Amino acid sequence: MKAVRLTRTGGPEVLEVQEVPEPETAEKLVIKTAAAAVNPVDLATRSGQIPTSLPAVLGWDLAGTVAHAPAGSGFRTGDRVLAMTAQLGTGVGSMAEYVAFDPEYVAHVPQGMTLTDAAALPLAGVTAVQLLRRTPDRRGKRILLIGAQGGVGAHLAARLLDEASARTDLLVRPADHSAWQERRAGRPADGAVLTDPSQVEAGAYDMVIDAGGAPGLFEAVRPQGAFLTITPFSAPDPATRPDVAYTLIGVELDRDDLVGVAETAARGDGPSQETTVLPFEEAAEAHRRLESGGFRGKLVLVP
Repeated sequence: MKAVRLTRTGGPEVLEVQEVPEPETAEKLVIKTAAAAVNPVDLATRSGQIPTSLPAVLGWDLAGTVAHAPAGSGFRTGDRVLAMTAQLGTGVGSMAEYVAFDPEYVAHVPQGMTLTDAAALPLAGVTAVQLLRRTPDRRGKRILLIGAQGGVGAHLAARLLDEASARTDLLVRPADHSAWQERRAGRPADGAVLTDPSQVEAGAYDMVIDAGGAPGLFEAVRPQGAFLTITPFSAPDPATRPDVAYTLIGVELDRDDLVGVAETAARGDGPSQETTVLPFEEAAEAHRRLESGGFRGKLVLVP
């Protein structure tokens, strides 16, 4: 079968589509991949910023149909499913024609949702859900969300802007300002859309949620406030602000969270993001587009 494989680290050119053996296991759920999303963690793994054992098949997110279902798994051959394989922790990459994974962490794709749209959901959506679960009480608080234009940030913004009890400001790239002004129109949260870190007032926020990698905005948190980030390689030194509760979020496999993210998207309550589809053979191009910093939406690879 074909897989997007990494045998050495470096630029996008190191990505190759190679023939690898199909998974052979009776204990795992085998998924015939229809689409696998590209995420920033894949770029960091490819570049060597995040170490991983090589050779490796890349990818965390996928959607497809069940090719083999072990007895008692709750799935049947042909079921439409989505999963987050957490490649760095499990060693299972999603960018392959067939993927064998623990059925405990696989969910059904809601009716009416395309498999390419489903593949774009797992990592970003589950990270957002788990991050919000770990925030302190948000009622009556002033919040700054950094990086609302990104995958995780868009999921966070969709939820935070519906919370009338808190005021949420968004910090986005200048090119995204008008789009976010439109998106927040009619939403209950009363806040601003900012485009430059210089617009952020020091000590003005009860809580800063960093989904974009802006460690300099650690100073935006008031004393006894909270700073939460998902960017370990672009994070502040918590020792510089002992008066702030600092939390680095690492996503965990959780089927219930995955189901919740899929159901939220199926209802139309999640973020609205355009999905760009490319073949496996254009994995390097997908990485270049995402790495450029100007790409909008989600990139999805298909076999």
